[in-house]
Formats: sequence, structure tokens, C-alpha cells
Amino acid sequence: MRHRAFWLSSVTIASCLSLLRLLGVFQIWELAAYDRLLQLRPPEPIDDRIVIVSFSETDLQLLGSSQISDQVMANLLKKIRSQKPRVIGLDFYRNLPSQPGYPELLEVFKTTPNLVGIAKIIGNEQGAAVTGNPFLIRTDRISARDVVIDVDGRVRRAILYPGAEGATALPSFGFRLALDYLESQGISPDPKAEQLTLQGIRFPAFAQNDGGYINADASGYQILLNPRGQTGHFHMISAIDVLKNRANLLLKDRIVLVGNTSAGDSDAFFTTYSTVSGFSPEAMSGVELHANLTSQILSTVLDRRPLMFTFPEWVEWLAMVLLSYGGVWVNSRKFARLHRLMLTLLLVLAVLAASYWLVTIGWWFPVVPAAIAILTSATALTMVEAQRLSVLSSQDELTRLANRRTFNEWLEREWARGVRSQSSLALIFCDVDYFKLYNDTYGHPKGDECLRQIAWAIQQATKRPADLAARYGGEEFVVLLPNTDTQGALQVAKDIQAEVQLLQIDHTGSRVSPFVTLSLGISSVVPSVSTQPELLVKAADLGLYAAKRKGRNQMVSQALQLPLEEN
Repeated sequence: MRHRAFWLSSVTIASCLSLLRLLGVFQIWELAAYDRLLQLRPPEPIDDRIVIVSFSETDLQLLGSSQISDQVMANLLKKIRSQKPRVIGLDFYRNLPSQPGYPELLEVFKTTPNLVGIAKIIGNEQGAAVTGNPFLIRTDRISARDVVIDVDGRVRRAILYPGAEGATALPSFGFRLALDYLESQGISPDPKAEQLTLQGIRFPAFAQNDGGYINADASGYQILLNPRGQTGHFHMISAIDVLKNRANLLLKDRIVLVGNTSAGDSDAFFTTYSTVSGFSPEAMSGVELHANLTSQILSTVLDRRPLMFTFPEWVEWLAMVLLSYGGVWVNSRKFARLHRLMLTLLLVLAVLAASYWLVTIGWWFPVVPAAIAILTSATALTMVEAQRLSVLSSQDELTRLANRRTFNEWLEREWARGVRSQSSLALIFCDVDYFKLYNDTYGHPKGDECLRQIAWAIQQATKRPADLAARYGGEEFVVLLPNTDTQGALQVAKDIQAEVQLLQIDHTGSRVSPFVTLSLGISSVVPSVSTQPELLVKAADLGLYAAKRKGRNQMVSQALQLPLEEN
């Protein structure tokens, strides 16, 4: 029965947390936790297959302009081409001439078949759509440079194919460079596979609720990025060094990306690793971001480096159920409170450690709702236990009525309320007639059962939420009746006697009836500041003894004996 309650509470907690997840409550926290887990991974080596030729701030100053002319670009591309790289990726828009030198640049485009240019396919808050160079479009050497940004301004996903309406299946920039490199090794996408598949490796498309995401934009064909680390994980060569022949033999058989890394360039993005070195986010240049995608595709296909996968939602929900149960189970043990707290924290740490291990092998498990499931279940159980102890401390263990301490607290509270509202407060004292003889005749276990039945009968007669039935001590019971005058109290007393008579509890030792009976004392008063609640108890007690003197199985109303006021 106890384990059933544990499972029920665990399922409830997991379901509530799942609902909160669907509302996006944990999304920002979960994305931040995912970032931190990725940052904690061991550093990865530089990918030697990729080289970035960059225009840095220093290069632009040496050129004397922030605008790179077609002539400079043509000269740079010819220098790169002369070293026979496998693929060249030009991360500059060249849809319009940037004189001087456009004819020379166009000639380079015509004579460099392994060069890929860019276009922006989707117009959004990052900017309007930008077409590619007309010649590169005609020769099918254009790629999409679009980037998807999360709700917190970071890039954690990569577009393989953008999803603009009416657009052809144009691969993204980093993806196209990887495809061209793999094609030179005889590897191409499987045309029969429903999902993108390269050399038997599936690249599952991102869905809007994968991992810690909720209702994310999943248009096009996206995957989770698995970046190599912070900036600086690729060989980076100055464009000026290439132009001045200071980078010979560094580009042969490599993928070469040409891009802008100057501080004034707006093409920079915050990523998973942007805050790894401190509190000030460090942006990553767009060309390096695309290089990360290229490296991810190549490393997955050629080196078996893991992609990032996510679990189905039902698996995540089941994990929360099990972890909630773990939190409940730990805190239900009869350990010291400090030990339970330490075990709960160890369970949370175990989840964090497992989540980290999963990330290292390419699986994203939402750690925030999982940890909250453990802590919530532990907190809930602690609250339930505290409530249970509170109930036990206020109840009579045998009859489950309120105990004497609770009665005294209620009496003080209702007396104060009566003083404020000038409303009547009544009290009924009940005593089981000849109860000692009952115990002597039937034994104490039967006596206990008799008291439980009497308590049930009293509860049946006092049904208002404001009324309180309590065990005063031994075989004595009290009933506190707010907003009740003497006539109302007498009616409740009659109802109590009637309920007891219906029970017909045998009592051969009684001298007034063959069944168990009650004697009742009743008193009612309008509380005042000049009187004390003890006087009401005393008056009802006097009424009880008067009922006993009259022969028992009686009820007597006793007026309050008010103290004389001093002049």
C-alpha cells in the first residue's frame, strides 16, 4: 500500500513537471545546463582537415579599408587555389560587384570548380534574404548561409537544408563544404534513406520538443550542433600572410574557408561555449561557426565522433517518474534528517554525473526537470510527513478525535472570536456511564473498541465544520459548538444520545440500561473580556455531575456562574 502511494505521487510529480516543461518553464535553465555539460567535456584536438583564412582587424588596417574589393578577393583566391585545397568556401556575399576587380573575380569563379559561395535564403530578424553570385548559382556552387538562433540568443543548432517556401533543396554552407569533401572520397548521401544518411550513419532531423527545447522552430532540416569547443579549434591563417606567400603548403588537400573575423564585423554569434571563460560572453565569428558544422559532419562520418541525440518524450517522462520515486523512497527511510538530505543530494549529483556521461557519448538528457523531480518528491514527502506528525500531535491516538491540547487551543480561539462577535459558545461534556464496570466485564480491548464507537457516534451528531469533538480524557468527551445557544446545544446532546442508542453496545454491568449510555453536561454563554473560558468548562462539568446524580443516562444544562464585578 505504501509503495502504491509512492508510485502514485511519483507519477503525479512527473506529470506536473512534464506539463510545466510543455509550458516552457524550464527551457532557459535546461539550455544553460546543456551548455555547461558540453563545456565540461575534455578538450578536443584541432581538426587538421579545415583551415580558415581570415580577414582580421589587422588585415583590414593593412589593406586600408573595411571593404574587401573584388581585386583583393580574386588575388587571395588564386593564391589559395595554387596550393590545391580540396574545397574552398567563400564566406562573403558576392551578389554585387565590389570594384575594382570584378572581371578578375568572375574569372577565378569560372576557373575554380571546387569553390562554393553563399546566399541568405531566409529573410528574418537577422536580415533580409541575399541572393548569391549569379555565376555560382548557374553552376550549382551556391550554399545557404542561414543560422538558427535560440530564444536566449545562442546558436545550438545547425541548418543542413533551410526551409524557406519555394526554395530548392539548397544545402547550408558548412554542410555543402563537408559534402564536397566527402564526395572526393566517394561518399555521398543515400538517396533511398528517409533521413539524411552518409556511409550508414543517420542524421536525425531536429524536432521542436527535442532535448530541453519547447516549440522551437524546426523548419527545414536541422541537427543539434556538437561544437569542438571555444574559438581557436581550427587552423587560422591571416589573409595578408596568404597574399604575401607566407602560408605555403598549409592549404593542400584541406577545406579552406575564407571569412571575416574582424572585431567590427556584425557576423558573430554567441554559442554554447560563449561563457566558458567567464561572465562576459565571447562571440564566435560566422566563418568559424560554419567550420564547426563542417567538422561535425566529417568527424561523424570519417572518425565516428558522436552526433547529439535526444530521448523520446515518453522516456524522459518515465525517467522523471523513477527519479521521483527515488526521492520519495530515500526520504521515507528511517534515517536521520541529515542523512536523508545527503542521500537526496547524492541522488541529484548522480543524475548530473549520468547526464554528463550521456553528453560525452552524444545523448542529451534534460537534467533540470530530472533534478527538480527528485527535490520536489523529497520536499513533498517531507511536507506530508510534517502534516502527518501535526495531525498525530493534534489527534487522540485511540479515537482519532481531537486531543485535549487541540481542544484547549480551539476553546481559546473560539472564545476570542465570541468576544469580538458577541455570539454564543456552547460546550457539551460527555461521559460513558459505568465504563469501569464495562472494562471489568468485557476487558480493555473491548473497552477501547467501545470508545471508538462512541467517538464515531459523537462525530455523526456534530457535522458542522466549525464544531469540534474531542476526547477529554479516559471515557470523557467534549463537544465545542460555536454560534450555539443553550437550546441548540441541547438538541446536539439529544442527537448524540440517539446515535449512541442506535449502536446498541451491550453493557450487562450498567445499572440504567442493557446498552452503553452517556451522561451529558451542557453550558452556553456569550464570551466577554471579564470572563475566562475555564468557566465554561467548569459549568459543563458541573452539569455532567448533576446528570450523574440524577441517575445517569441524563443531560443537564448548567448556567455559567459569573464572578461578581467589583465596584
